[in-house]
Amino acid sequence: MMYNKENLPNYVRTAGKITVVTALSGLLVFIVAFIFDFGAQELNKASAAANGVATTTLIVLNTPPSFTVPAYEVIESSTSTPTNSGDVIQWSAVANDSNSAPYFLLICSTNASPTPNNASGPGFLGTAPPVCGGGTQWGVSASTPSDATATVSTTTTELAPFLEANHWFAWVCDDDPNTPRCNSIPVQGYSATNTSPFHVNNRPVFDPIMTNNGPVDPSGTVTFNSTSSDPDVVGGSDQIYLIICSTNTDYDTNTNTCPNDFLASTTLAGILTDAAATYTVPSVQRDQSYDAFGYLVDEHGHEALNNGQQANFYVNNVAPYVLGAEISLNGGGDMTLSNADAGETQGFSLTFEIHDSNSCLNAASSSEISLDSDDHLVSVFRSNNSTTTCTGAAGDYDPNDCYVNGVATTTWNLVCTADNTCDSPLQDSINYTCSFPLWFLTDPTDAAGTTPLSFANTNWTAGIAGVDDDYATGTMATTTNPVEVISATFIEIAANEIVYGSIAPGDFTANLTSTSTAFNIGNTGLDQSVLGESMCGTFTPSTECAISSTSTINENEQRFSATSSLSFTSPFALVLSSSTPSEVELNVKKSTSTSVYQEGDTYWGINVPISISLSGSYSGLNSFMAVIAEAEDW
Repeated sequence: MMYNKENLPNYVRTAGKITVVTALSGLLVFIVAFIFDFGAQELNKASAAANGVATTTLIVLNTPPSFTVPAYEVIESSTSTPTNSGDVIQWSAVANDSNSAPYFLLICSTNASPTPNNASGPGFLGTAPPVCGGGTQWGVSASTPSDATATVSTTTTELAPFLEANHWFAWVCDDDPNTPRCNSIPVQGYSATNTSPFHVNNRPVFDPIMTNNGPVDPSGTVTFNSTSSDPDVVGGSDQIYLIICSTNTDYDTNTNTCPNDFLASTTLAGILTDAAATYTVPSVQRDQSYDAFGYLVDEHGHEALNNGQQANFYVNNVAPYVLGAEISLNGGGDMTLSNADAGETQGFSLTFEIHDSNSCLNAASSSEISLDSDDHLVSVFRSNNSTTTCTGAAGDYDPNDCYVNGVATTTWNLVCTADNTCDSPLQDSINYTCSFPLWFLTDPTDAAGTTPLSFANTNWTAGIAGVDDDYATGTMATTTNPVEVISATFIEIAANEIVYGSIAPGDFTANLTSTSTAFNIGNTGLDQSVLGESMCGTFTPSTECAISSTSTINENEQRFSATSSLSFTSPFALVLSSSTPSEVELNVKKSTSTSVYQEGDTYWGINVPISISLSGSYSGLNSFMAVIAEAEDW
């Protein structure tokens, strides 16, 4: 198109209204374009401005929970107080979530950042726990309300991933549905006693063979030996202890002992290998086998896996024993022989007590110590003998100085009875009371003036040796209170008559030839003293002869001596008296046989006065009294 420039102003003027409208329309288009250029936000502002209000919006991002109480080991797990393998280690912490959302406590083996997980929606908070970013996840707690205590635990083992020392790092995380988050810096405890790492204590190693040094006697020591060690390295090997129980059901893993059946345990400190324990057997213990079970534990109370190993021990049978102070011979009183008939004096006493360290009640609940005294060795003897020469055996018997129960009761009738029974395995003794006789010739030991020193320097004692049900014989013990046997002289005249024969008045026996024989039935050497009565035809022991020169021969007409065929008129011939005894030195030795007596003869003679006119048979009575002979004549 060709525009006429000269007509241009008119064009402009002519088109003025059109131009204004067009201009307004263009301006509106421009404004709209401008609004769109500034974006929807500016449009909104313009619109709001047009309306008079403005709405604000903002998306606030989720913030992670934070510790208010740092994570810590609930029970210290350190080199000094490790966690035993198989036990639980536990951590606790308190965290705050600014959104009041629940949180999780996460424990990891490394400090690699963990991965939080988001819940599927706001109504499912606390359902998506986090996981560790690397290493081992020791554990994650259950969903825990904000500001409440979270706890997480794990059970330790002796296998990977657990080591002796195990590091741990703790986070707290939420599970926000849009932006789940964990705190940025992990914690490892807040004091020296509850911080990382935690320590796992391995079990001690117990070789399957345990031994002991049995058998042993009562009161002896049983030593239990083990092949054992501790495998820990961190902080050094632990001390180990061996505990011995009499059953395999009583061991308490909480107290590491046997409340009811404890026998022994290691008492030495610092034992790192081959722990041992010693047990002292009671002083009274039956001879049999006893159960024993071993349990190995370290200083932290951790038990070996194969505990309860059995190593029974045996208690020996031991012979019974007797205490000298418990032997009483005749109640401590001297023993006096009262017999005058070459026999035995009855009623002497002996009491004693036999002990057995295996108890008096055996495992079969019968008597460990025989209740029959014949099963024991009993001797009563003069101390010129000993327990080796008067042992209780029959061959040692001698009625002079050694009485033994090994002989028949017809030879020596020792009678013993048990005074008590045995009712408990804790009881160890039986008491006996015995009575016994002594023969007439039993050696005296009193210090009488004429007793030979070989007798007077001795005394009488009793020896006892016990025998048990296994025929073990104890050592013979002797009483600590010996007694004396008192000298006892007894005499017996072999014939009832001294026969003078027929003699005429005024005549006498030229020599002393009539005899009386004295038997020594006492326990000393023997002399005798003599008294006599007159002789007549009417004499009886109850009716003495009348004084008569024609019918009575006075006692002093008789002579006697220990010398054969001594002259009647010898000054050494003794004159018989009815009032003053005259001693005859018979010097009869002490009898040593119960059936063959030592003897001595007295020789007699008589003078018949010429004044005797009454013929016939005359009789009288001479009396003989025993006298202890001088010491050298025994």
